[in-house]
Amino acid sequence: MSVLRLAIAMLAMLALLAGCDNMDEAERCHEIAYIAYGVLLAHGTVDEVIAASWLVTYTVSARNGEGLSALGEELSRRAGVDMVAPFGTSLHVCARDEAALEAAIAPYRTRPQLAWARSEPSLEDVFIDLMGRAQDRLQ
Repeated sequence: MSVLRLAIAMLAMLALLAGCDNMDEAERCHEIAYIAYGVLLAHGTVDEVIAASWLVTYTVSARNGEGLSALGEELSRRAGVDMVAPFGTSLHVCARDEAALEAAIAPYRTRPQLAWARSEPSLEDVFIDLMGRAQDRLQ
């Protein structure tokens, strides 16, 4: 894990800027900010950043994770799905439009080998979604 800490004194206020690639560590901060390519994408408490994402999330799992890689690829191409991310032996399937997401995953929810559950989006879900939508203006 790499963590860069830079203390900046400005107008008698001290700010701590910590860059980390570990969401568990970020979740312990009082406030966080996501900055990509010089653009502030989100900031606030962890709960505020998650709420402001407006993500609706489903977790889908399969015995031993069988077939989830192919399922993830297939789901990520469906209209109504904004993001699919693997988490161990499950996938997080997210979107901002709940009705569109429900329609997109409906054909898969009847498959007996898959277990679907509505879940709360995590900070990691929000990070993956934000970074997936961020535009690299340097290229």
